[in-house]
Amino acid sequence: MLKVDLGLLAQQHRIRIDADVPVDDPLWEPLPWRFAEPVELRLDVQLAGRDVVVRGDVHGRAELSCRRCLVAVPYEVNEELIFVYRSGVAPVEAEAEEVYPLPEKSREVDLTQAVREHVLLSVPEFVSCDDACRGFCPRCGTNLNETTCECRTEDEDPRWAALRRLRSE
Repeated sequence: MLKVDLGLLAQQHRIRIDADVPVDDPLWEPLPWRFAEPVELRLDVQLAGRDVVVRGDVHGRAELSCRRCLVAVPYEVNEELIFVYRSGVAPVEAEAEEVYPLPEKSREVDLTQAVREHVLLSVPEFVSCDDACRGFCPRCGTNLNETTCECRTEDEDPRWAALRRLRSE
């Protein structure tokens, strides 16, 4: 789906990709979270000399887990994409130049990896359902947002006593 025929691109100079990518598409499989609805993908692929330039955007709603209580937290993905495929560069050089390598005799370019990377980097690694989220009890696992537990705190470390006295003054 996200493969562009370079022969067709050379003839037309520009190819537009408009797709609604399903949530279970293999494009999203290695991501650590899931999308809640199909993802809108709008890309313009153009030739710029020997380079292939891709511009566009991705819109969708992801469901991430709260880092404290694991409740599903919606997150709107609205990412502008701009990346370049350059021919004649080795993978190490491409990374230094922040481009993707384009094999010399390739007949097509696969945009999947680049789109996946940009979407992955646009979503925060950790989210909280609420700033006041109390999470789980580290001893019994009770969700402290829903109820309290009967766990006792262990004896406090005496090295913190001086700071505790300052806080109580």
